[in-house]
Amino acid sequence: MLQIQTTIVGYGGMPCTLFSAFDADTDMLIVASESDYRTQRRPGCFVLTNHPDLERDAFFSDADLKGAIEAFFTLKGGFAADGKSRRLVFAERAARANPDNSLERDGMDASGPKVRIAEGVTCVQIAALATCLHALRAGAVERSVFMAETFRRFSLGEIITI
Repeated sequence: MLQIQTTIVGYGGMPCTLFSAFDADTDMLIVASESDYRTQRRPGCFVLTNHPDLERDAFFSDADLKGAIEAFFTLKGGFAADGKSRRLVFAERAARANPDNSLERDGMDASGPKVRIAEGVTCVQIAALATCLHALRAGAVERSVFMAETFRRFSLGEIITI
């Protein structure tokens, strides 16, 4: 289970920190709680931020917004590994982080659906979007590592049951 601490500044509302957990085995992201802005890393957390001066594991920039919105809609519309549970869950303590009401579909173009972000989008909603993008990337990395290890074992002549 990957614990994610996302700290975002510079959008509507107050700067904030959002705590989430991503389970690659179940393919679920749980957005757990919103917190006041914090600069210190919670032990065991992967730190994601758009603040250039904070210690971090990954940086989120405005250039990542399109991918983050796509990741949000991918997670929101998908089901977890059990085929029944939602891939994206907002706990009660993080309900304000759900960016759904700040995103408006605005037609299509050659690259796919266009989405407009409301002017009043908050830091915590951007934190949720950034977290969605990171969770999808983390899941893709875990699956790639698994496949690489499976291929390595297969190439050594091991019998593999999937």
